[in-house]
Amino acid sequence: MNATKIQQGFSKSANTYDRFTGLHREIADKLFAQVINENTPSALLDVGCGTGYLTVRFKEHWPQGRIVGLDFSPGMLEVARCKHGGIDWVLGDSNNLPFSDGCFDALISNLAYQWAGDLSCAFTEARRVLAPDGILACTLFGYHTCRELFQSLDEAKTKALQFTRLPDEAQVRQALAASGFEGPIVDVEKNKIGFNSMRELLTWLKSIGANNLSQEGFLGPEAMSRAASIYHRKFPYLQGVGATFEVIRVYVRK
Repeated sequence: MNATKIQQGFSKSANTYDRFTGLHREIADKLFAQVINENTPSALLDVGCGTGYLTVRFKEHWPQGRIVGLDFSPGMLEVARCKHGGIDWVLGDSNNLPFSDGCFDALISNLAYQWAGDLSCAFTEARRVLAPDGILACTLFGYHTCRELFQSLDEAKTKALQFTRLPDEAQVRQALAASGFEGPIVDVEKNKIGFNSMRELLTWLKSIGANNLSQEGFLGPEAMSRAASIYHRKFPYLQGVGATFEVIRVYVRK
């Protein structure tokens, strides 16, 4: 995936991001509930904090702790800084965290690591900045996310498109092992979300900055129309169409 293109996409969507991320917040709330059962950390890092929804929740729960929100999108951080002045908002990349070894008791991340250029490198960095016995708790969108969209786009083109897909469960486990984490708990769940049409789904993806999966080839208006027809015929849901969002949950202690 092109990191610059992804970064630009999220920056452009920063001002509208919060209005379109109900699913993200629902998944974040589950992550929050899991982590607050731990002992209170003195320092927590939120990787890929976006506009700061989850970061702020942790700061409000642990007001005396050092809470840091990191994101590679300047636009997202600009919005986040307006939400809470007691949080360190840092511009940075998950593959090269700008922190010293062992300085956080907990590292959390909600639906961000799927964009890491090198997942093994990102998890290695996560482990490096965690203190002994520190926890990594994160969620990622997985390979089967928007599988209906990919299938419809592929069938609409006489010559198959080659999309860069998100990591699957096996790749996440392999990356954790390669980074030195042992005995991770990895769970997978699938959510079905309804949209009025394929076009509405694409608009939603663009609105949250997540329309950056690279592809080889080009779909013109006629092919897009065919894809929409295929989508509606093969994947009806409620009064429109359905889209699968696969969530991979990771919990591991250093």
